[in-house]
Amino acid sequence: MKINYIFIIVIVINFISFIAGNQFYDNQFGSSCPCSDQSLCNPVSVGPRKEFLGFSLDNLTYPYYDWSILTTIAVFYSPIVNELLCTAHSHDVRLVYGVSYPITQLGNSTFQDEWIQDQLNLVQSTYTDGLNFDVESPIVNETLSQLYTNLVAETNKAFKAVNPFYQVTVDVAWSPNCIDKRCYDYLGLSQASDFLIMMDYDERSQVFSDQCIASANSPPQLALAGIKNFTNLGISVDKLVMGLPWYGYNYPCISSPAGLYSEVCNIPLVPFRGANCSDAAGSQLNYGVIMSMLSDPSVVRGPLMWDHTLQSPYFNFYDPTSGNPHQMWFDDPQSIMVKVQLGKKLRLRGVAVWNIDFLNNEFESQSMDMWNSIGSFFS
Repeated sequence: MKINYIFIIVIVINFISFIAGNQFYDNQFGSSCPCSDQSLCNPVSVGPRKEFLGFSLDNLTYPYYDWSILTTIAVFYSPIVNELLCTAHSHDVRLVYGVSYPITQLGNSTFQDEWIQDQLNLVQSTYTDGLNFDVESPIVNETLSQLYTNLVAETNKAFKAVNPFYQVTVDVAWSPNCIDKRCYDYLGLSQASDFLIMMDYDERSQVFSDQCIASANSPPQLALAGIKNFTNLGISVDKLVMGLPWYGYNYPCISSPAGLYSEVCNIPLVPFRGANCSDAAGSQLNYGVIMSMLSDPSVVRGPLMWDHTLQSPYFNFYDPTSGNPHQMWFDDPQSIMVKVQLGKKLRLRGVAVWNIDFLNNEFESQSMDMWNSIGSFFS
């Protein structure tokens, strides 16, 4: 789950968007285009295409991106580095802001109108290309659900009125059947936005079981089931983007027979929004850190194993501080490729990654393998 991870970031962005609405960015960006080629300050003017959307939390890793396959970067920080803006637009890659919205203000038309205008001011004054809605709050009330759809629709309408190439997208649960109590109007959201990003990197936020065990974060079987559930609502595959993880989960094993060669790791019972078990029992580690653990001789671990059912790698190790056994589940180029090829076969709109700053760029070959696994969607 990335809810807590991005909470502070979203607050900061919303605050900056308010300041932007009051001409803060006129001095920093609005007075002149920061790019030597002034045309790069125009919004990307490319129509509908296959997408690779990369979520980003770090404004310093962009020199290592594979610009040949990226189409959109959703940034969860501000300000955007000038060089990132110019580089992205030179490759026809959109930059959009990841934004949230206070659920308590749904239905407050005055607040909503001002909020939309603030976001539009932010995007225009920073020469960027749109918004990515990342609302993950529980909504079980049908009226609130419709109000959220209306917010997205009105935002998209306002943005498209200024520039038809502005992009407005929405992050959604991996399946539309009230995952995490997000009982949204998914068909309406698909119609109100350019496309939806399915959070297939978050498939263990709720696990209904009496026995909690460590397991894969993004098994392709669940991704496929979620896609079918979306299309059964009447949502076109061209409106669906598969979100994939460049990270893993480190789970503490709490009872025997956990060891370096054990397949089963019982984990603490950590309920989440009505489910008995959740990935909150573990902690997220980015792919670069996990690969460093695998190559570090000081880490006492078992062999790297592959679950043929879940199509995912994992390994056991002893925590260096406590000495207790842990199990690490993650995604690598092989497991990512399985899901990317599934999305390609189903003719989805594209793929996305949370997030593209989670690689260890000191190891170029290791990083490029991950980029290439995504790039196979376009080949």
